[in-house]
Amino acid sequence: MSIELEKIKSLLSSSGRIIAHQDEIKRLKGESFNVFSILGMESSENATHSAFLGELLNPKGSHLLGAIFLERFLKVIDFKQDFDIQTATLTLEKHVGTRDDELKTGGRIDIYLKDDLGNTISIENKIYAVDQYAQIERYVNHNREQNTVYYLTLHGDDASNESSGDLKVGEHYFSLSYESTIVLWLEKCLKEAAEHPILRESIKQYIILIKKLTNQLTDNKMEKEMVELIGKNYREAKTIESYLRKVEILIASNFLMSLKERLLEELKDENWIIEVAENLENSYEGFVMYHKSWIENVAIKLEGQSKIPFDNIVLGIIAPKNKVNREMLKRKLVTLNLEENGYPKETAAWPFYAYVLNWKNEEKRAELFDVSKRNLIEQDLFERILDLSKKCENLLLT
Repeated sequence: MSIELEKIKSLLSSSGRIIAHQDEIKRLKGESFNVFSILGMESSENATHSAFLGELLNPKGSHLLGAIFLERFLKVIDFKQDFDIQTATLTLEKHVGTRDDELKTGGRIDIYLKDDLGNTISIENKIYAVDQYAQIERYVNHNREQNTVYYLTLHGDDASNESSGDLKVGEHYFSLSYESTIVLWLEKCLKEAAEHPILRESIKQYIILIKKLTNQLTDNKMEKEMVELIGKNYREAKTIESYLRKVEILIASNFLMSLKERLLEELKDENWIIEVAENLENSYEGFVMYHKSWIENVAIKLEGQSKIPFDNIVLGIIAPKNKVNREMLKRKLVTLNLEENGYPKETAAWPFYAYVLNWKNEEKRAELFDVSKRNLIEQDLFERILDLSKKCENLLLT
């Protein structure tokens, strides 16, 4: 074994000891137990994050503390427009008209506040989901003279050009981050909830979740140790870095191949075609499955948005509008009520899909390298894909 390889092994071993020590600190501080993580709700934008934030921001929320949390929020974000918090109402996934990409209007706003004077605050909540076309433009055009639009992401990113067009951040819409803005606000909420134990502990749990998602649970001692270790073994660390992406691609490819083999073995039907992309470095690749007798250009697909294993992973029925009669397709599948049964989202390419994995999150992606966790993920996807394929098998025949 070469000296360089020995040093790489030593570097990995030392890093592992530091990480294990950090994990033990998390355990002792109680940060490893998190109800949101346990229930698999870490990255669900609407079911978890919009719901929790909205409940706190709602003056009529179940916290029964009136508008105090909303007041603290507006101070933290330095809100300067007119807004009467005493008459504020809050709606989640507010429908503001049928989506029109030409006029750039309509859609559903994740968190929507309105007062009796007609002033509105619109918050687009992004954890790992990709931007929709003209999404921020459409929301800015809603109630244009009295509406303030915020784009909330983990780290305070600006909206993509596809979403915001020529709009300028800080002028036409504003960026917020979970990492700083939301954590700061939640800590203020925590003080207000000091005399309400269940509410207080719920906010604490949510703060821990946000810090986990934004990599803020690492303590200074660990960071210092890792910096020193890498500084002393820089060449070896760079060598590891150069191979890391290849390893991640390989493990993801093997994962998809295993999923394919299990499905083919279960279905035992040569009319089923399952294809795994040869190069997962390409965008929007993954796993495609269809029956030879199905309508052309219709398939079940599991893909990265945009790359497996580095982004969100979606599962659903893919049937591009420019290739498939979407109305006819929906009529065929109407009895399945897929919108209400696990596949609520739609785009020009997908009539029905859902986010199923958040491999954009490095901690979640690391589960691919843990055999027991990888097996659980594979089993869940196997069951979901098998169920979807059997339900659609006869309905999608030509």
